[in-house]
Formats: sequence, C-alpha cells, structure tokens
Amino acid sequence: MRLSVHTRLRYEVRAPTTFIFAVQAGGGFGEAILSEEIELPPGVEADFIVGAGGPNRLVRFLARPGEFDLTYRAQIETAGDRDQRRFVGGAVINDLPADVLSYLSPSRYCQSDRLTNFARSEFGGFPQGLGQVQAVTDWIFNRITYCAASSPEGTSALDTLVSRAGVCRDFAHLGAAICRALDLPARIVSCYAWKLEPPDFHAVFQVFLDGAWITFDATRLAPLEGLVHIASGRDAADVPFAAYFGQATLIDKQIDVSAT
Repeated sequence: MRLSVHTRLRYEVRAPTTFIFAVQAGGGFGEAILSEEIELPPGVEADFIVGAGGPNRLVRFLARPGEFDLTYRAQIETAGDRDQRRFVGGAVINDLPADVLSYLSPSRYCQSDRLTNFARSEFGGFPQGLGQVQAVTDWIFNRITYCAASSPEGTSALDTLVSRAGVCRDFAHLGAAICRALDLPARIVSCYAWKLEPPDFHAVFQVFLDGAWITFDATRLAPLEGLVHIASGRDAADVPFAAYFGQATLIDKQIDVSAT
C-alpha cells in the first residue's frame, strides 16, 4: 500500500526555545520511504539525528520568539498485510539480542513489575508468545474504554488498568506493560495511521516474537497495514512528536494520511 503523509505543526515561541521533533517516517515497520521533504522555519540551522532505541529520526533546532510552521510530507510504501499468524512463539530470554533486553524491564509509564500477579493469573494459561499477546490485546480492547482527551500525559499503565479508560497512548502502555510482566519484550511506537479519525499521531505497541518486532493495536482504530512508523522506545517519554526546552505553545496541528 502506498500512503501519502502530510503534517503541519504551528508554534508560538515566547523566548528562545530548543525543539526536538520526531515526525519523520522511520521505516520501522518495513516501509520504503519513496520521497520526503521537511520545511523548517526560515533561517534556522537544524541538526538531523538518528536517535537511540530504534530507527528514530530527530530534528533539533533553536527557534526565536514568534510563530513558526514545521511541515513534513512523505510518500511511503508500507509492508502491506501483516499476517501475525506466522509468529507463534516467544523468545528464550537467554537468546535475545542485546538491544532488546531493555524492553523486558519496567519503565516510567509501564510498571510491569507491579502487574506481574495480574498478568500471570489472567494470561498465564494462554500459549506462550503470540497466544498471550493476542489475549492481552483482546482483553484491553474489551475492558478498557477509549475516550478521546480522557487522560493527562502522566497517565501510566497502572492508572489505566484502574480507571478502565484512556487514549491510544494508554492502551499501548498497558499492552506493553502486561507483556513485559509475562517476560515478553515490548516497546511503544508512535506512528501515522491511515483511516484514523480524527487524524492525529497514533500510538501502538510491538512485541519481540520469533526474532522480529510485531505490531499490535488494542484500540483497533486503524488497520495495521496503514501504519507508518515514526519512533519507538520504552514508553511515551521516549517517543514524543515534539519536545521543547524554553517557552512555546502548540497552536495548530494538522495531519493527513491518505492512500495514493
């Protein structure tokens, strides 16, 4: 499937502010980036960085006071249908690649160490690996209510389990945390999503199965074959679409993902 991505972000800056953006397609789902362009504020000198934790592509620059737009356009060929049935087993921890090991541990928003008893009692009886992850995804979809703008940024997986409501970030955090509690490496992924309504950045989770990162979306708000990877990390703290250090306000965000 070929997708067209168009993102426009507008900020009001009140004092010199350093921005770090993660809006460029990262190719982490096996996509091919056919073309892309990024338009930065006039006169800025930007650093283009490949970040840690995956194919995360970052843009850093210092913005002066005033308003500015950042625009990103890309043509992406996705990997097409992602048939998860061929992935059957979990990994033996002793055989995991070194760069996967950190995704077994709890993190700020994925307190897997506090979910161990729940995870094992609820999902321990399912086939280890894919069977467990599918059961986790189904459980979240059926038990957690999706409510737009229902949770602040500091909401954790444990908060979501208690409140039984959240947004895509919360669904992804809970899925990753439960999987880590089952000794399955899991990470959070920010992405563009075809057919997501209303259009916005989206969050899903991936689990390392049979030597590859496999994608799961407990919200079921967008087809998996229509996802375009941006960045991956331990939780949302690692993958914000924008981080800034200074005084600034996001005043407009426009995202469009269409099939071409």
